[in-house]
Formats: sequence, structure tokens, C-alpha cells
Amino acid sequence: MMKLHTSSTSPFGRKCRMVAHVVGVADRVEVVDADYKSTAFARLNPLGKVPALELDDGRALIDSPVIAAYLASLGDEFQVYPQEPDTKWQALHLEALADGVTDAAVLAYLEERRADDEKSQGWLDKQFAKMNAGLDVIEVQAEQFADRTDIGVLAVASGLGWIELRSVGGDWRKGRPNLSDWMDDFATRDCWKATGSG
Repeated sequence: MMKLHTSSTSPFGRKCRMVAHVVGVADRVEVVDADYKSTAFARLNPLGKVPALELDDGRALIDSPVIAAYLASLGDEFQVYPQEPDTKWQALHLEALADGVTDAAVLAYLEERRADDEKSQGWLDKQFAKMNAGLDVIEVQAEQFADRTDIGVLAVASGLGWIELRSVGGDWRKGRPNLSDWMDDFATRDCWKATGSG
């Protein structure tokens, strides 16, 4: 059985876990709490980041877009990566945008946790600006999300869940009614409920 090394709250790990559920291969993936400090994990991902997917033969795949694409290829792939080329590229573009928003939120969260005399307000402002600019673009697109299950909306949902869990940058819902309503609906889906908090 494959092993997905991640943390329970990692938004990038959750994106991959949702992919596995949507395409029907969740029963082939064991979710393992990553031991960041171990030499075993360093062999899987020398960058020390999650998620990392350990394949049946011991080889590893790293980076959530790569892992998500691999997991999707093992099941009902078109549920996550649309068959029509333009629709597929739009979904991948949305994934990149959502992952970028999440990256900025993670960097801001880590900066906020530093001692007051070590924090950089300029750095925080830069990350919050990126996060909010991306969310504003996604807000406009959210009217078309409906019941989609493509990689783009899975990335959006996992990122928003983490931002809300960590209370990063205030209330992301304020001024974004389309995205807020969509997220409330998405939170009722099986793939979301099955993959826990974060």
C-alpha cells in the first residue's frame, strides 16, 4: 500500500487526500504522520516538506501537484483533470493560483509566530497582499464552481480550510460572498468530510 506522509492539517496533504477520494483510490493510500526530523523522511523528501508519497516499491514522489496527478492517474482521472484541454488547463491554472494563496498564508502564519523583535511587518504585508489578491480573483470565478471536483477547486477548498483553521489574515469571507457560499456547500461533500480538519 502507498503511504502519504503528511500532517493532519497540511492543506497540500489534504488536497492530495481529496484527490484520492474523488478518483476512488483512497483505500490504496495509507495516511502517515510525517516525522520531519527522521532520516527516513529525509530520504523521501530531502527538502523536509509534506506531503511525500511513498510508493509500493519504496520510491517517492514529492510536491502536491505531482502527487495529486499521480493518484488521479490510478483512478477516475477525469473527475479531477478534465478531458477537454481548455477546461483542464483552466483547472490547473486555478490550482496554481490557490496553491500560491496558500503558500502566502503559510509564510504569513509562520512570520506571525516569530518573536516580536524578529517579525518583519513588511514581509507580513507582502504575504497578506498576495493572499488577498489571489482570493479576490478566485471570488470572481467562484460563481462557476458549482459542483465541480477538478484539481483547481480541490486546491481552493484545502487552502481556505487551512486559512480558516489558522485564522490567518482575518476573515477571508468578508467581501467574498460567492466563495463563502461555495465553501459552505463544499464542506458538506464526502471528500471534505472524509479528510478531516485543516
